[in-house]
Amino acid sequence: MSAIVFMLRKSLKNALMELLHHPGKLILYLIVGAMLVFSALSNITGSGDDSERMILDQRILQGIYLALLLLISIPTILRGLNSGTTFFSMSDVSLLFVSPISSKKILVYGLLKQMGATLLVAFFLLAYGGMAIRTFAIQVWQALLLLAGFALTILVGQILTMTVYSYVNGNKTRIRAVKFAMYALLAAAAAYVGFQIYGNGLSEESIYSAISSPALRFIPIAGWMQGLIFALFSGSMGDILLFGGLLLLGTCGCLLLFLRSDADYYEDVLQNTETTYAMRQAVKEGRVTAGSMNNRSPKVKTTGLNAGWGASAFFYKQMREIRRRSPFAFVSASTVCSLIIGVFLGFVMTRGEDSLSSNAAMAIVLAIGVYVLFFLNAAGEWGREIMKPYLYMVPEPPLKKLLWASLTSLLKPVIDGALLFGAVGVVTKGSPFTVLVCVSIYASFGCLFTSSNILSQRLLGAMANKGLILVLYSLMLLALVLPGAVIGLVLYFVFHVPGPVMGIPVALWNAAVSFGILAICQNLLHDMETH
Repeated sequence: MSAIVFMLRKSLKNALMELLHHPGKLILYLIVGAMLVFSALSNITGSGDDSERMILDQRILQGIYLALLLLISIPTILRGLNSGTTFFSMSDVSLLFVSPISSKKILVYGLLKQMGATLLVAFFLLAYGGMAIRTFAIQVWQALLLLAGFALTILVGQILTMTVYSYVNGNKTRIRAVKFAMYALLAAAAAYVGFQIYGNGLSEESIYSAISSPALRFIPIAGWMQGLIFALFSGSMGDILLFGGLLLLGTCGCLLLFLRSDADYYEDVLQNTETTYAMRQAVKEGRVTAGSMNNRSPKVKTTGLNAGWGASAFFYKQMREIRRRSPFAFVSASTVCSLIIGVFLGFVMTRGEDSLSSNAAMAIVLAIGVYVLFFLNAAGEWGREIMKPYLYMVPEPPLKKLLWASLTSLLKPVIDGALLFGAVGVVTKGSPFTVLVCVSIYASFGCLFTSSNILSQRLLGAMANKGLILVLYSLMLLALVLPGAVIGLVLYFVFHVPGPVMGIPVALWNAAVSFGILAICQNLLHDMETH
C-alpha cells in the first residue's frame, strides 16, 4: 500500500510542478477559478431587495436536481455497457498493473483518484450553487450539500458502471436486458409524473407535487441521492437513515459484486484505458471532435448524395450522414430535451401569484437556451468536416467551400429555435413578434458560435472545445457580442422601446459579425499544408 501512497503523492507533486513550469496555464486556471468564486459570491451576496426578488418553490429544485442527477448518471451507464469505464490513466496501467500489488488495493487507488476528480467537478459547479441560493432561498451549507451530491453521484455511477459491465461484457442479451430495465425505469417514472399531473389537474400545484413526489426518491442512485440531500435539508432522521443506508449498501454491494465477478479485471480495465487514451489523444491532435466519439455504427439504407455539385456537395454529404444517424435530420435528442425543459419553464414561470410576463419568461428561456447552445455547438458537423483533407483539395473558392461546409451547423440552431420558441410561445401566450425575435436571436448566436469556432481555428490553430482554449474563446465571444448588446440596451433604456425590440440589433449584429468572420477566415481552406 505504501507504493500506492507514494504514487498519489508524486502524482500530485508532479501536477503542481507542471503548473509552475507553465505560468501561462497557471494564470488561466487562476482566472477561471476567480471567475467561478466571484460568480458564486455575487449570487450569494448580490444586491437588491430580497422582498422584490422572485423566490421559486423548493419543490422545483427537487425536480430539477433529480433530473440533473439522472442526466449525469444514465448516459454514463449506457455508454459503459459496451466499453466499460475506468479510473486509470495509461501511466497507472504501466506502473501498477505490472507490480506485485493486489487488485483490491489498485481499485482503492483508482477510487481515491476519482474522488479527487469529483471534487474538481464540484468546484466548477460552485457558481451554480450561488445561483440556487438566491433563486430558491436556501442556505450556503445546503448549496454545498447539493454540490457534494453531484460529485458522489458521479463516483457511485462509475462504480455501478464497472459492476454492470463486468457481468454483461460481451453478452448482447444481457446488454439488451440492462438497457430495457433502465428505459423501463425511466418510462415508469415519467408515466408516474404524468399521471399525477393529469389526475390532479394541470396546474402549478399539481406539477410541483408531481416532480417532488416521495416515490421518485426510490429510483436507484439518483433518487436515493436526492432523497438523502433533501432529507438533510429538512432534518428528517428517518429518511436520512433510509436513503443514506440505501446508498451505502448499494455502493458497497456494487464493489463486492465487482471484486467477486468472473470478468478479467486487468484485461477489461487495460482495454478501456487504452481506448480512452486513444480518444483523448485524437481530440487533442484535432483528428476527431469530442461529439463524434461514439460506438454506434450508422445504418446505411441509402447511398449517394442525389444532389450537389462542387462545394455544395459537402452540404449534401453531411445531410446524408445526418439522416443515417437519425431519420429526423436536424431534430436530435438535444432538441427534444431543450423543448421539454423550455415548455416546462415557460409554463411554471407564467402561472401562479408571482408569475412573470410572457416576454420575461421567454427571455429567461432564451438565455438558458443560448447558454446550452454554447456547449453543444462544438460537436457540430463543421468540427468534423474541417479535419478531412478533401475539404482543402476541392478546386472551389475558399469562401464558397467554407459556407457550404458549415451550412448544416448554421441551419440547426434555426430549426431548434423555431421549434423551441414556437412551443414556448404557445405555452406562455407570447406574441408572434416576440417568438420571431427569440428565434432570430437564438439562430444568430448559433451562427456566431460556429463562425467563432472557425476564427478560433484560424487564430489559435485549434477548435474551441479544447481545454484552456475554451477560456480564450469565451473571452473572444464576449468581445464580439458586446456591441450588439450595448446597442439593444441603449434602445431600451434611452429610447424606451418595447422589450422584444431591443433584441433586434443583437440578432442583426450577431449575423453581421458571423458572416464577416466567414469572409475574413476564408483562406483557412486555401492551403491544407499550413493547418
